Amino acid sequence: MSKDISCYKSILVYPVVVALDTEVLKALDVAKTLKDLVAGFKVGWDLVLASGASIIGEIARFGNVIVDLKIADVPHVANRVIEKLINRGACCVITHGFLYPSLPRGRHIYVLAKMTAPTLYDKIWEELLDVGDVRGYVLPGNQPDVIAHARRKLGCSYRIISPGIGPQGGNPGDAIRAGADFEIVGRYILEDVSRVTQWSQYKPSCFETL
Repeated sequence: MSKDISCYKSILVYPVVVALDTEVLKALDVAKTLKDLVAGFKVGWDLVLASGASIIGEIARFGNVIVDLKIADVPHVANRVIEKLINRGACCVITHGFLYPSLPRGRHIYVLAKMTAPTLYDKIWEELLDVGDVRGYVLPGNQPDVIAHARRKLGCSYRIISPGIGPQGGNPGDAIRAGADFEIVGRYILEDVSRVTQWSQYKPSCFETL
């Protein structure tokens, strides 16, 4: 990558990544409110389509940004897209795991290994834990048994970040107790930012930085 931006800011309070799947002004307000309190923010298609890629840099003023476009393309295209996102201010990018073995590698990459809803990943997710040379994996927070299995296999060599908390069935802290480092939470916190305090008793399983 041409720009060396990494998710190295230590979390100060809560092991949460806030998914800013909301309208632009609210996303900026939430990011400003939770600045220095959470591990970072997740920016996806919702915000990028509403305001362009510049929103990545705007949110990055308040903390680490994981861009979740679930990149899925041939290697040279995927790598060009990732480089552009990093240059915009992202520290990490989520890619689809089914690209393996033609999967982008590097310390900016989180691999989506299993989703929070039923998909064909349910048949291949364990194989994807052998990808290697990436920053970590995205595994469902509403399936703590999956996270526990993955952590036993991975040890503390890779980060695990987990969506699916709140409306999708996961309870605050379930994924972390099972072995995740950070829980990705959207609607549950967007509805009431004070709910972030529910993570005050939890610490990442292996990594203190996103």
